[in-house]
Amino acid sequence: MHQHDTSPWQAAAACAGLSPSVVFSRRGKEAAPALRACAVCPVSRECEAAVAPAESWFDGVCAGRLWRNGRPVKPRRRRGQAAEAPETPGTPGTTEARDEATALAGALDAAGRSLLLATSGGGRD
Repeated sequence: MHQHDTSPWQAAAACAGLSPSVVFSRRGKEAAPALRACAVCPVSRECEAAVAPAESWFDGVCAGRLWRNGRPVKPRRRRGQAAEAPETPGTPGTTEARDEATALAGALDAAGRSLLLATSGGGRD
């Protein structure tokens, strides 16, 4: 019987002792132990680089996320549970980014109105 040789990073993986049915599960509930292991794993970057989940149409847990057909699965929220997206300054979706987008939209709207007035005769009789 042929045993699979593991690289040093695989031996250091926090999920190394977990059942393959947990690591390669397509369901969040079943994959929960692997997701918890990933949260503290010292080699999650190496794992993601080696597995390349998006390119390999991977199913299972890799680098702290659940993947299905090479796409990350968004965690489902339970009723009454707040969203888990902590805001990081300067990243899309944060309050700072939304404020910048709102300011830009307002400036573009004002510029558009000025251009419209200029090309339509500026409201002159």
